Amino acid sequence: MESIKNSITFSGDGLPNSPQILADNIKNLPNINDIKPDSYSIGGIVEDLELKFSKIFNKEKSIFLPTGTLANHLAIRELSGVNSKVIVPEQSHIYQDSGDTLQSLSGINLIPSGLNSPCYELSELKEIISKNNISRVPKKIGCIVIESPVRRQQGKVIPYEQMKLITDFAKSNNIKTHLDGARIYMMSAATKIPIQKYSNLFDTVYCSLWKYFGAPWGAILSGPEKIIEGMQHTRRMFGGSIPNSSLNAAIILNGISNFENKMNNAYDQGIILFKMLNDSEKFKIYFNDNHSNVFQMHVDTKDNYNKIKSNLINNNIYLPDLNRETYGIINNKNTVDIRINISLLNQTIEEIYNHFMNASS
Repeated sequence: MESIKNSITFSGDGLPNSPQILADNIKNLPNINDIKPDSYSIGGIVEDLELKFSKIFNKEKSIFLPTGTLANHLAIRELSGVNSKVIVPEQSHIYQDSGDTLQSLSGINLIPSGLNSPCYELSELKEIISKNNISRVPKKIGCIVIESPVRRQQGKVIPYEQMKLITDFAKSNNIKTHLDGARIYMMSAATKIPIQKYSNLFDTVYCSLWKYFGAPWGAILSGPEKIIEGMQHTRRMFGGSIPNSSLNAAIILNGISNFENKMNNAYDQGIILFKMLNDSEKFKIYFNDNHSNVFQMHVDTKDNYNKIKSNLINNNIYLPDLNRETYGIINNKNTVDIRINISLLNQTIEEIYNHFMNASS
């Protein structure tokens, strides 16, 4: 899928990042000659990007990083300090998909909680801390982490009330908190809770910058100045100071323009579309509790699904492949994950619906 002008994809959280599309994103940058250069991810337009996200998340300072894995790592490393025990959700990207980087590179002992669930409950958190405090060699908990939406749990959102209970408890016990908010824009679109209301609960917040802003890479970490201030050195120590980040930062700043409104509109349109498809009785879209932008489409047979998928391609609509790896889990059930993203704005809901009806004939 090289042309995105009229294309819709039900895979991914944003528009696809093919080489041609990335080239188009660069070509479409306004005032490209006026982009202020950075030096190893310091200053220039990179600083403009950091200031932008500090305002978005209502934090004192932000730092631009190449990956979310590094953003989560540096946040937890700095928040914990000498208190090397950190409580994380068992299903989190940090625990399951980061290659044990915190344990291996920073001596952090991750304590997983909430087995096979999107997040732990406050009661589980209290039990861990209580047992830790009376152990033979007690050591303070350095940090508590929440991921939301949860990648390995079909993008489920942790309810705001649950987040607040956990972060309020952490504050009352002088324990720092970090939000892995890689898909925080997806969460806000689904819940209609402002992004800043989420970020205000936590000491630090990470957001992915490549998943939906059209850039090939990038992450932002925001928090108190005393936490972020010395992180440029740590970033360099971990090999994360990219020599020239200005072009990437420019793509992100261009992509974030009005993105929140676009994503909210796309989400609302997607919900209408899925309900229309369900009402047609030709398709079945499942709505999970606490969902973000991820839903499940029922598949009766592989051949029929692939036929519909092939027919939709003729109208620039792309469904995900069956049995692909989605959210870290191979889907061998009779459903396939489909996602709402801003590509849904490329055609009207009526047009998309009619294409689905024709494809299923």
